[in-house]
Amino acid sequence: MHGLRDSLLDVYHGLAMALLAVILGTLWVAYIATHHEQLHGGFESQEAELKEVQMQHLMQELNMDQMLSAHDHPDQAAGGHHHNESRQGDKSHHAAGHQHSHSGSLAMDAMQRLLRGHIHFMGIGALVAVLLLIVAFTSLKPGWKKLLGWTFGIGALAYPPAWIMMGFRTVTMGPEAAEASVMWLFGPAVALLIASMCMLFVVLVLEVTRLNRWRFFHCLFATT
Repeated sequence: MHGLRDSLLDVYHGLAMALLAVILGTLWVAYIATHHEQLHGGFESQEAELKEVQMQHLMQELNMDQMLSAHDHPDQAAGGHHHNESRQGDKSHHAAGHQHSHSGSLAMDAMQRLLRGHIHFMGIGALVAVLLLIVAFTSLKPGWKKLLGWTFGIGALAYPPAWIMMGFRTVTMGPEAAEASVMWLFGPAVALLIASMCMLFVVLVLEVTRLNRWRFFHCLFATT
C-alpha cells in the first residue's frame, strides 16, 4: 500500500491538472448554455458588420473602376457595360468567399469552436487522468513519472483554451487567420501530449518485452 501511494504521489500534480481540465470543461459548457443567445447574437452582429464593411469596400472599388474607365475610354463607356458587370460579379464572388465558412455562417463556426473547447477539456482531461494512472504503475523512475505528470497535465490545460480563443476570433479574423493566431499555444500543447503518449507507449513496450531490464535502459527504469 505504501508503494502504491508513493507511485501515485509521483503523478499527483498531473492528476490535479487533469481534474482541473475536467472542472474547467464543466464550467465552460455551463457558461455556454447560460449565455448561448448572447454569444451567438454577438457573433452574428460581428458577421453582419463585417459583410457591410466588405460591401462598402466593394462599391468603392467598383465606383473607382467605373470612373477610371470612363476617363480613359470615354468612347467605350457604353460598350464596356457588360465588362463592368462581369468584373462586379467577380469582385462580389471574391468578397463573399474571402471568409470561408464550413457551416455557411461564421457565427455558427465560432460557436462550434467554443463548444469544442468544452469537449476537449472534458475528453483530454479524462484521457490524461487514465494515462497518468498507467504511468504510476510502470517501473519508471520517480523523476520520469513526475516529468510525464507535468507534460501530460500542461498539455491537457493548454490545448482546449486554444479552441476557445480561436472561436472568439473566428468572425473578426476569419477561420484560417484565427487558427493561425493560436498556433503558438496549439502547437506546443499538441506536441506535449503526443510526445508524452509516445513515451508512455515506448515504456509499456519495453516492460512487456522485458527490455527494461537491459543496462542500457537503467536510466529510465527503477531497479527491482
